Amino acid sequence: MKSAIKSLSPAVLAVLMIMPASQVLATNLAAGSQLMVKTSVAEVIGVREIEAGKFEQGIRKSKAALAKTSVAPLRKPLLDNLCVAYLAIEDMQQANQYCNAAVNTGKASVISYNNRAMMHYVLGNLEASLEDLDAASRFSNFQSMVGRNLMIVNQKSMLGKN
Repeated sequence: MKSAIKSLSPAVLAVLMIMPASQVLATNLAAGSQLMVKTSVAEVIGVREIEAGKFEQGIRKSKAALAKTSVAPLRKPLLDNLCVAYLAIEDMQQANQYCNAAVNTGKASVISYNNRAMMHYVLGNLEASLEDLDAASRFSNFQSMVGRNLMIVNQKSMLGKN
C-alpha cells in the first residue's frame, strides 16, 4: 500500500492511502478520524494511476479520455476520478470544478455526492458537506463509507457550534 502525506488545508492534515478496493482514505489526524473519498467503480482510463498515487499521470490520462467523449454515463466516472485526484494534490479550484461536474453529469451517484462532500469539508464548508452527505445517504450502496463520513462531519459541525 502506498501513502503520501498531504496538507489539504491549514485545518486538515491528511494522509492519503490508496486502498485495494479503489478507495482513497484521508485521515484527519487532529480529530483522529478517517474521511473517505472513492474513485469510480467503472474501470476507466486513468483510474489505476490515481489509485496508485500517480496523480499527475492519472489526471493527464483521465482528461484525455474525457476530451474524447460527450456521453454523460461515460464522462461521469472520469469526472469522479478527477475530483479525487485533484483533492489528493490539493488543487481545490480544479477539485471544485470536477466534483461539481461529477454531481451534475448524468445520473446522480453516491460516489459523486460523497466526494463533493469531502471537498466541502476540506474547504471548511460543513453545511454544504452535510447536504451532500445527506444526498449520498439516499442511495443503497457504499453506506458504511457515507455513514462514517457523515458521523465525522456532524461531530465537527457540533464542535464548531459550541
